[in-house]
Amino acid sequence: MSKSSARNRLTCQAKLRLAVLVSAVCLFSSLPTTQAWAEKFALFVAVNDYPRLGESAALNGPANDADLMSRYLLATPELGFSRERMTILANGDIIADGTPTLREIDDRLSALANKVSVGDFVYIHFAGHGSRQRARDPRTEPDGLDEIFLPSDTGPAENGAYPNALVDDDLGAALDAIRDRGAFVFIVFDSCHSSTATRASGAEPEGTQYRWLPEPSGTGGPPDFDSAVEREATLTVGESNGNRGGMVAFYAAQTIEKTPELPLPRGDEQAKTYGLFSYTMLDVLAKNPGITYRELAQSILHRYAAGNFTKPTPLFEGALDRVVFGATGRAPRLAWPTEIDGGKVLIRAGALQGLERGAILALLPDPLADLAQALGFLRVRTNDPLTAEATPARYAGLTAPVLSRLPAGTVARIVEKPLSFRLRIELGLLPGSAQNDAAAYARREVEKIAADEQLPANLMLVAQGDQADLRLLVASPRELYPNEGGDEPRLWFLPPGGELPIAASQMPHSIGLAGGMTPEQLLQLRENLVAVFRATSLAQLSALSELDRGKVRFGLEQQSARGGPPRKLERSAVPVLARGDQLIFSIDNQSAKAVDVDMLLIGPNFSIKHMLGLRFQRGDNIKGALGDIADAGAGLWRLVLVMREAGLNSVHSDLSFLNQIGTQTRAQAASGARDFGQLLKDIGGGAATRGAATLSRGNTLKGSLDIFNLEARPGG
Repeated sequence: MSKSSARNRLTCQAKLRLAVLVSAVCLFSSLPTTQAWAEKFALFVAVNDYPRLGESAALNGPANDADLMSRYLLATPELGFSRERMTILANGDIIADGTPTLREIDDRLSALANKVSVGDFVYIHFAGHGSRQRARDPRTEPDGLDEIFLPSDTGPAENGAYPNALVDDDLGAALDAIRDRGAFVFIVFDSCHSSTATRASGAEPEGTQYRWLPEPSGTGGPPDFDSAVEREATLTVGESNGNRGGMVAFYAAQTIEKTPELPLPRGDEQAKTYGLFSYTMLDVLAKNPGITYRELAQSILHRYAAGNFTKPTPLFEGALDRVVFGATGRAPRLAWPTEIDGGKVLIRAGALQGLERGAILALLPDPLADLAQALGFLRVRTNDPLTAEATPARYAGLTAPVLSRLPAGTVARIVEKPLSFRLRIELGLLPGSAQNDAAAYARREVEKIAADEQLPANLMLVAQGDQADLRLLVASPRELYPNEGGDEPRLWFLPPGGELPIAASQMPHSIGLAGGMTPEQLLQLRENLVAVFRATSLAQLSALSELDRGKVRFGLEQQSARGGPPRKLERSAVPVLARGDQLIFSIDNQSAKAVDVDMLLIGPNFSIKHMLGLRFQRGDNIKGALGDIADAGAGLWRLVLVMREAGLNSVHSDLSFLNQIGTQTRAQAASGARDFGQLLKDIGGGAATRGAATLSRGNTLKGSLDIFNLEARPGG
């Protein structure tokens, strides 16, 4: 089997309360929302323990991934899954149908091929260790390596290969057999197939592990990360034809990356360990049922940006414009049945669906009822990922409802939910480091910055080892890159996972600490923290997009320095930009209103540059070039597109105040309803988000925020 290749690719002391009337699929089994699939099947392969590889190879999250995802599918009956047609192979602490050995996996895949028929749907989820090894047939692999998934009976590598590994070629053949019977396959890999571009720094948060094992000796070194590289999918997706079923494949990481598992949701004391990719995917799906695979992919990348995860970079391939799980109908509201239990209401939806603690729910007579028909309101008190408990609340001028008087069929719908704009920062040392004095000094300075009420950002320091959005590490260059530096202490800016680039040429940003920081360095630290806060906060607003993007059309193309026609870039992919490549954008307003459009470019070092700020009247369009991004520095760049409806006779207020360089003024204290544009100002001013405010969708101007992730490589 030959593999396809692709080059597509916010302590604040209070929470900002966002009133949300979610336009999505109604989670109600009485509403037909599924495509006429004949049957739906699911297979989960989750490997926590590797007895032959020892305790060091054990993982904590795969079984949790399978448990959470399978419970979601079964708790959402309109998706059409049943326990009878679901198989769970796992060796973690969950009820399973078998162990995830190679033979068991092969047998279950073969059984699926014998069961399915034309029009069936198959969901397959792999969670565990992955790696690469020397290809059995080098002619089928451009890089000479097979991507592999490691079942529970995998042993130590022998002669350049892992025994009992599930090789991409064999898995591809098994999937072909299923598709040849006419079934559509959606397969998810939350594992690594990695000759990784990063390595552990010693600053990883507690509970973080990577689903990757080293490649056996003899497979060669890592690729040249200073040049543009081709990205490879593990499987050949191909097109469906005749009775052959289609396919969508989601990969947690590229072949040059590792993917983590960690306690999620971050900051929750009761968090369990999940794969970052699996949890993020389900988090998006539960809040946005009825979306396409492409929209799901785009939203996963947005969530990674909001969490400041610069790596890994997931890959998505296949029939991405189909609706996930085959759902086709979209009811106008997302609502859930209510169950009265004494003085509380039980709801079969939880944190994953947006029912976060403190959220306000409207009680409505039916799923399609307007908010004006509310019978009363509830406040969510407790939750877990898939269930919640709420109690009566006084809200919007209505007294707390009497639960015993609610009519049968009453449903609950979110009208307000909390969103925290804050940046969680962990500052630590390497194990055994002698840089204690420098670390104590750096912590004092960061604490001063965080406590400054004039700071246009909300910062929160967490204990070393806790989950954070930004990791500050005190270490000398020699401690991190033994052959590349001296022994003076520096403050390093690391991503949430704490990993380091392998290549010394791509050392992360750092500030010198020898003898303390100069006023200029302290200002730099302050500005960098503000920039990271803004970058992550901006990404959160993508979940609030209401503007019809189909009527305000934005296009992005990559013009290669080597010539040829420009290539359209998708939000669901992360393209690799080589030096000399140009980005070409186009904007066309076909809506009935004037729209303000701003473009912001967020750099790998969290710089923010305002690139464009214009008002587009109906019918206006523009085309232009952003220039050579790769020449400005290697790493992950994010192009943020913000669009807002323009008020009548208003003046366009661009977002240049979000630039990293420049004096920022404190915003007004938040009060009253907030529209999309005011929220952007809150992020720019920062201080406004220290007080509670409400974003109301009534009588406010709509807006949207999209993110294009771009990876720049300096090489040609």
